[in-house]
Amino acid sequence: MRPLMVLRGLEQRPTWPALRALDAALQGRDPEPVEAAYVGVVRALLTEQRADLASALAGALLGVDNPLVREPDPPAGLLEAARADLEGIADALRRNWWAEARAQGAASVPHLRALARPPERDPWEDAVAAFAEALAVEPTDALLGRLLARYREHGAGAAARYVALRWHDGSLVGIPHPAVADATTLVGVDDRLARLFANTEALLAGAPAHNVLLYGPRGSGKSTAVRSLLPRYGERGLRLVELSGDALQTLPEVVERLRALPQRFVLYVDDLSFEHDDRRYHPLKTLLEGSLTARPANVVLYATSNRRHLLRERLSERPQPGEDDDVHAWDTHNERLALADRFGLTLTFPSASQRRYLDIVEALAAREGIAAPDLSERAVRFADWGNGYSGRTARQFIDAVAQERAAGRT
Repeated sequence: MRPLMVLRGLEQRPTWPALRALDAALQGRDPEPVEAAYVGVVRALLTEQRADLASALAGALLGVDNPLVREPDPPAGLLEAARADLEGIADALRRNWWAEARAQGAASVPHLRALARPPERDPWEDAVAAFAEALAVEPTDALLGRLLARYREHGAGAAARYVALRWHDGSLVGIPHPAVADATTLVGVDDRLARLFANTEALLAGAPAHNVLLYGPRGSGKSTAVRSLLPRYGERGLRLVELSGDALQTLPEVVERLRALPQRFVLYVDDLSFEHDDRRYHPLKTLLEGSLTARPANVVLYATSNRRHLLRERLSERPQPGEDDDVHAWDTHNERLALADRFGLTLTFPSASQRRYLDIVEALAAREGIAAPDLSERAVRFADWGNGYSGRTARQFIDAVAQERAAGRT
C-alpha cells in the first residue's frame, strides 16, 4: 500500500493503520501474523462502529482535518498528491482482503462486511454513506471533486459533524450530547435575548457582529441564553466552542484554526473573571481590540460574568502613591477595569427580586402544566431555604414539584 501524502488524517483513525499492518503481514507469507493482522482490522472497524471498510475510510476522509480543508483554491501540486492518495484508497477497497488472508492460511477469519450494526441515520452518517458508495464506483477525478465540494461547504474535522465543541489540548473536540437550552424558559429578558439573537444572525449573514459580554448575578439566565443558540441556529451553520478560562492564552491559536472553516463560530467563555495579577487578559484584549492580524469574520466571543468589570477588585490592590513601582499605576489599573468596555455589546441580566422570581415560577409552571393554590408560598420557602431568588432557583423549584407529582406525593 502506497503511503498517503495529503489525506494522512486516515492514519489518525484505527482502520487505515490496521489495513497497512495487514498488507505488510500478507507480503510476509506467514499465516499466524496474517490472521492476527486481519483480526486487528476487524477490531478497528468495531472500534469505529463501522460496518465495512468503505464507510470507515469515508468517515475518516470527511471527518479529519487535512491541508485541502485549509486551501480554498488548492494548488495543482496539492491536488495531484490528493488524487494519488484517493487512488491508493480506492485500490485498498478493491482488494479482497478476506480471500487474500484465507489464501495465506488464515482460515477462520470473518468477512469484512456487516461486522457491526450501522449507526443510526443522521445528516452526517448520510454524507458518510454517500461518499462510501462513491469510493467504490466513481473515478478518481470525480471523487476528488466531490471531496473538495464537501470541504468547501462543510469543512472537515469535529466542526463538520458537531454543533457544540470544546477546545482541549490544542484541538477541537466534538460534544456529541450538548446541554442545549430553551430560550423560552427565560422570563423578563426578552429585550436582551432579541439583541443577542440579532447579533448572532448578523454573524451568520456575514455582516459585522459584536463580541458580547453577558453580565449579571448567578442564576440570572446568562449561560442559558448562550446555550439556547444551538437549537436555534445550529442547522444554519453556527458552532458553539466552549473555551475554559485557562485556555485563554491559546486564543490566537483557536482563532486561526477556525478562520478557514465555512461555519460561523461563537467562542463561549463561561464565568469569565480575572485576578489582579492575571496575565490571561492580554490575549483576550488583543482579540477584542484587534491587532495587525485581522479577526476572522466567522468568529466572535460570547462571555458570561458575575463581575461588571471582569476583574476582582480589592481596595488593597489599588495603586498606592510612593509604594507602587509602576509610575503609571492608575493607567494600568484603569486599563484592566476597562477590559469589559471593549466588548461591542454588553447585555445586563437583572437580579431577581421576589416578585420577579415568582413571575418566573408562574411562567415555568404554566409551561409544565403545574397548578397548585399554594405554589407561590412553597416557591418562596424553597428559595429561602435554598439558593435565594433567581431564575435558576425557580427552575429547580419547578423540577422539584414535577418530581413530587411523578412520585404521587402531590
